[in-house]
This record gives sequence, C-alpha cells and structure tokens, in this order.
Amino acid sequence: MKSKAFILAVILSAAISAAGNTGIIKKVLSGDVVQIGDTFVARLTGIKAPQRDEPLGYEVYDFTKRQLEGQTVKLFTWTTDNTAAGIVHDEKGYPFVQIYYGKGYHGKGAAASFNELMLKKGYARVDLKYLPDDLRHYLDLEKEAREKGLGIWKTAKTRP
Repeated sequence: MKSKAFILAVILSAAISAAGNTGIIKKVLSGDVVQIGDTFVARLTGIKAPQRDEPLGYEVYDFTKRQLEGQTVKLFTWTTDNTAAGIVHDEKGYPFVQIYYGKGYHGKGAAASFNELMLKKGYARVDLKYLPDDLRHYLDLEKEAREKGLGIWKTAKTRP
C-alpha cells in the first residue's frame, strides 16, 4: 500500500506544478472526471454528473470541456490526513479534487469553485458516498437547483 501511495505522490507531483497545487486540465473525460497534465486523472469531490449516454450527459460533458479544458486551475485533493498517502479515491481508483478556476485564480476577484458551479447549474447531484464533512453545503446548492428545476432537475422533483 505504501508503494501505491508513493507512486501516486510521484504522479501527482508531475501533474501539478511546483508553484503549489495548480495544474492544467489537459482533457475532460466526463462531466466529473478530468485529466490534469499528461497522466493524472481525478474525479470532482462530492458530486456525480450524468454520463454522456444518460439524459443531459453530453450537455454536461460539453459544458465541463468548454469551461476547463486547457485551463490552469487550482486543485485541492480530499485527504484523510493531509498527505499523499491519505488521498481519498473512488471505486475506480481516481483521487478526488476540488477545482477552482477563473479570473480570481489569476489575482482578480474570487476564484470560482467548479464543483459548486456544477451543482448550482443542476449539472450534477451530490454524491453522498463521497461527500467530505466540510462540503456539506453542497446539499443546499443541490436543493436550490432542484427547487428551480435546473439541469438534471428539469423533470425530477425528488432525489433519484
């Protein structure tokens, strides 16, 4: 297990710049999975977007692609102990990240949380299985989008 953590730390450090926790989104793989740099693939923390073959899935994928691909972003991994060995992974082995991007990241105004934006637009739902305690406010963002009938909530009135 320690060797897996070491390998992940090496990959993570190669994908993330020496300036800290920044990286370039090289490719969007789905609405909630991105490739940072040449090899690091991560999933957005606390949310689940529809897959391309699901209702609204291609629209969500396209939105994520237009917003993030090629962008330099700030990344925050979900860890249990603030070390590479403590990074939380989903069932496919992808580490979880929160992504901040936009003008605020470059020093003008506040950076936007892409994870939160997905919920606000109704392009994702909260993934209760992978929701850290410090992101419980995601439930309120989902509820607001659901009540407004946005995105995936256009026809759904309750949590599927």
